[in-house]
Amino acid sequence: MHPRYESVNMKRILWITPKWPLPANDGARQATTQLVAALCSKGSVIDLLAMIPEGEEVSESEAIETLGVRSAAIVRRPRPGPSLHLRNLLRHPFRALTLSQYSTKQLSRKLLHTVSEPGTVVVFDGLHTAAWLQELAEWPSAPLIFRAHDVGADLWSRAASQRKGLAARFLGWQGKAVQRFETSLCEASRIVFPVSDADTLRFRQLAPAARVETLPIGMDAKPQRPQPADDRKILFIGRLDWPPNRDGLKWFLERVWPKVTRPFSLDIVGSGDGSWLSSYLHDPRVQFLGQVESVIPHYHSAIVNLVPIFYGSGTRVKAIESSLFATACLSTERGVEGIGLDPQADYFRAESEAEWIEALNTFEPETARQRGKNALDRVAQRYDRNRVADHFLQNTEAWLEDDSSMGSTLRTLR
Repeated sequence: MHPRYESVNMKRILWITPKWPLPANDGARQATTQLVAALCSKGSVIDLLAMIPEGEEVSESEAIETLGVRSAAIVRRPRPGPSLHLRNLLRHPFRALTLSQYSTKQLSRKLLHTVSEPGTVVVFDGLHTAAWLQELAEWPSAPLIFRAHDVGADLWSRAASQRKGLAARFLGWQGKAVQRFETSLCEASRIVFPVSDADTLRFRQLAPAARVETLPIGMDAKPQRPQPADDRKILFIGRLDWPPNRDGLKWFLERVWPKVTRPFSLDIVGSGDGSWLSSYLHDPRVQFLGQVESVIPHYHSAIVNLVPIFYGSGTRVKAIESSLFATACLSTERGVEGIGLDPQADYFRAESEAEWIEALNTFEPETARQRGKNALDRVAQRYDRNRVADHFLQNTEAWLEDDSSMGSTLRTLR
């Protein structure tokens, strides 16, 4: 063990996630599992605690074996619904409704006991995992780390700007509630780790006194392509009920795809609710595959990966993953934001409807192959999961005092 990391690794890290992290079939789960596994491989003692909906079944032993954590446990949260939101609105009119399923009194009682064990460092993996703190008059004294996957307040602000009247006012009101809590969490945390430089700048604006350092998403190396990609195969991959993905793909299918004259076929791969796609699947050129066992053959077969993202913050995990497979992206600038790709050499940039149509109708497969290779060279070092884990440890060891006292093994909460 590197002596510089000893103080961090001797601590018990309680890593709280808003959902079960396996299988790692979306960007958030990829970001979590890769970092946790890399830290465990470096000797960090991590107890995983996932906040999962009532009725969902998981395998704690699978998480221990796959990630290398010391223990894995769950705490049940209520499923979201109108009655829960209404109850939260009446009890706490100035709280964000989107956080309500994570901020019940029952959850706060269970979690407060767990985070209060001696020698514990708490990692909130996303804003929702800390929402239960709102039920407490006084927050825990344990060192808190906020791993921010995006700037939640800005997502609400963007949604409000696209609506009118009462809907816009409601979304704006919710955005302000998210921002209040997000800012409070930043100020209470020993360090905030956003996934992109753009988000780091934004958090520093929201909480000037907070310590905020970019911690990129770590990924492992990907297998080499066994044979050339199919020049006619293009790919969309991503969680299908995440609003930026859903809205971007819907825009592409309605505005761009009907005007593409080249003989492409489109594979759509992704977890989450994709039922909204049903009206687009009459087109024989479109194949909806849903959640797949492995994304590897789909990246290997596609000549280009589509990233029609127009809003949202954070880092696009699928753009990083695509680059690590040496599959070039056709993307908006926002879709590869924070990754450092060059639109002249590493990916194809298109913003407007006309630019997307032209890019596909004048597409050159050899250029795509070269840009995919360039993208791989660009991201391989920055997003290597071991380098990212080292960065986490380097930035936290400065303020974590060496305390050899360890809490008991994490209990399974149901």
